[in-house]
Amino acid sequence: MQLTDHQIALLRLLAVPGVGPRKAIDLLHHVGNPEAIFNTSPKILCKTPGIHEGLVKSILAPPDTELLDGQVKLLEKFEVGILSFLDDEFPEPLKRIYDPPVVLFYRGNIELLQNPMLGIVGTRAPTSAGKRVTRELTQGLAEAGVTVVSGFARGVDTTAHETALRYEASTIAVLGCGVDRVYPAENRHLFEKMVSNGLLLSEFMVGTKPDAPNFPRRNRIISGLSQGIVVVEAGAKSGALITAYMALDQNREVFAVPGSIYNSQSMGTNRLIQQGAKLVTGIEDVLQEIGGRFGLGVSQGQMAMPIGLEGEEARIFEALNSEPQHIDQLAEKLDTTTFALLGTLLQLELKGLAQQLPGKQFVRKG
Repeated sequence: MQLTDHQIALLRLLAVPGVGPRKAIDLLHHVGNPEAIFNTSPKILCKTPGIHEGLVKSILAPPDTELLDGQVKLLEKFEVGILSFLDDEFPEPLKRIYDPPVVLFYRGNIELLQNPMLGIVGTRAPTSAGKRVTRELTQGLAEAGVTVVSGFARGVDTTAHETALRYEASTIAVLGCGVDRVYPAENRHLFEKMVSNGLLLSEFMVGTKPDAPNFPRRNRIISGLSQGIVVVEAGAKSGALITAYMALDQNREVFAVPGSIYNSQSMGTNRLIQQGAKLVTGIEDVLQEIGGRFGLGVSQGQMAMPIGLEGEEARIFEALNSEPQHIDQLAEKLDTTTFALLGTLLQLELKGLAQQLPGKQFVRKG
């Protein structure tokens, strides 16, 4: 693999201790291009905000050729691409966050970054209901043509990626390690599918281990790429909440699936709703909020089934639409009695899914 001078200079900059994404981008804005940084006088570099004399000495020191040569070999071995902050293909929404990554290492289909994107995150130990919700939401996004972004962690993240691939939809994983590392190890088969049919991204150099501090840091990329973040289940101190709060800082939409007050995995999502996150009962809640920005939408007659709706409630909900229907008409359509219908319709009304109009007329609400 032949790297450009531009890419080599970026790798060299990333290898300097103390130069994180924010300082690197400040240097690029101040000097103009990565190659020029290493040919600029210390006096000029010191005028960059946050760059002190000691750091300038580290920047202008001879490059770590062993590290750079090692990166080139790993890039070739694993067929890893490099996308920089300065490239036209770099996603514009991610570029506009406070501290965008300087470089994205990738494996897979880089064109997915041009798609409408939404993040789905949650606990590493979801309940069976949490897994089901994740599958239903991911399926709905897949059918709407939205690329699902997540963090490849156990639990909700894994379920989201697996479901997207099952429906032959696009999905992006943002890793807390190098794109050559399979973490968690049990996701190897999924990892290989992502390389072939999705996209793996990381701001960390190839070979980087999955160290704990990397994961909160990568969360800003998940939210930065996405139009919004859906939190399915999250405990009171879940890492998914970090992603949600980063999304708020980045002016993204935050959605949360409510849960029982007795379920510890719902403490975080319920708190997000208290703090103003949009409550999610089904995919229509998400698409109605963001669909217009993507040129997507969901009609009243084509709404996805609300999460958790089953049996007779689900059957009656499907029979309702935006046009008022008399209860006798509904009873005939469903081959039941008006008496049997009334109790279930009341339950749907209490859940905010149906509305009774004058004259025993009913409509779907949402």
